Amino acid sequence: MAAQYGLRTRDASGVVTLDTTVTPIRSLKMMTVTGNGAFDQYFSIPEIHAESFVVVDSLEDRGEYTYSPAAWYSTGSLQLRQPQTATWQVMILSRGAESAGGAGTYGIRTRNNSILTQIDSVNRALTVRYSGQFQFGQQSPAFIQWADINFPAAITTYERPLVFLNAADYMMVGNFSVKGGPGNWTGFRLKAWPFSAHGAAWNQFMTIKWFCSSQQAGVTSPGQYGASVRDGAGVLLFATTMNITSLNSQPASNSFVQAGPALTGGSWYAPSQQMPWTGSYDDYVLANALFSCTNIIQTTQPIRANFGGFWPGNRGILQMYVDNGSGINPLTANGRTLFAARPMRPL
Repeated sequence: MAAQYGLRTRDASGVVTLDTTVTPIRSLKMMTVTGNGAFDQYFSIPEIHAESFVVVDSLEDRGEYTYSPAAWYSTGSLQLRQPQTATWQVMILSRGAESAGGAGTYGIRTRNNSILTQIDSVNRALTVRYSGQFQFGQQSPAFIQWADINFPAAITTYERPLVFLNAADYMMVGNFSVKGGPGNWTGFRLKAWPFSAHGAAWNQFMTIKWFCSSQQAGVTSPGQYGASVRDGAGVLLFATTMNITSLNSQPASNSFVQAGPALTGGSWYAPSQQMPWTGSYDDYVLANALFSCTNIIQTTQPIRANFGGFWPGNRGILQMYVDNGSGINPLTANGRTLFAARPMRPL
């Protein structure tokens, strides 16, 4: 039997609330970068390591036209295409193996063979704040195109919260945006995309499950049972009573590839891209950035919608399209970044 190194806590009834020898906890470092108006802009970010995963997200609410720039990253470097002069949120997924210089003064780090946990005042854990379920799409004879979700109470972090989506089966969604702004995030919007090119699937009424996560603690400390972490100012960073968002990183690769038939209609078409997915119906996909729009600026159709999801009965592929009304200057989903995730405890 392998040596057991790590942290285990139980509640008053003896139920295990945290076991770092079984479940890794990967946390996020959030920061911002500001564009200088260049077509391609490169940022030096030492916190990006060879095995890191990075998501670049908007801090604005432009409704259905909320967009994020195409983003690529490599060790120590982030590339944004046409970031303009806006400020963007950058999220770097911890692997639990960062050097001591990159860790916060307050926190927890454990290692048990290949299972790593890092929660500290720099790389902070995501907590599930709210969750729910809704239906939209085709319901004969009507088509419900928009879902507009309000959180029970605003999330008051500067950073935009992360919304993760799943579906009972088929899902084809886009034009994602989080409502509100820094310090007052109030909900999210999502559009159902119908196309006959999807075959019979597009007639399905989609049942969407979701949860929202943030670095703002949603519960109090665990008292005499469990463990908690606070920063130097006494702000609660983590408690074993929280429902942590288990980030699984990207399932198989860091980009999409051209695969599958494009959607066409007259002069309009949307190229098809796919990437391997986890194969599990338990895994949610991060909506931020992936399902929001792209702005390519120097065209008559600058805002391009990204939409996609899952085919019926198939969680081995994540399917994406990029709306291209003009039939020129097609985009791809390459460079779009995402996480697969699930709540550590049932919702």
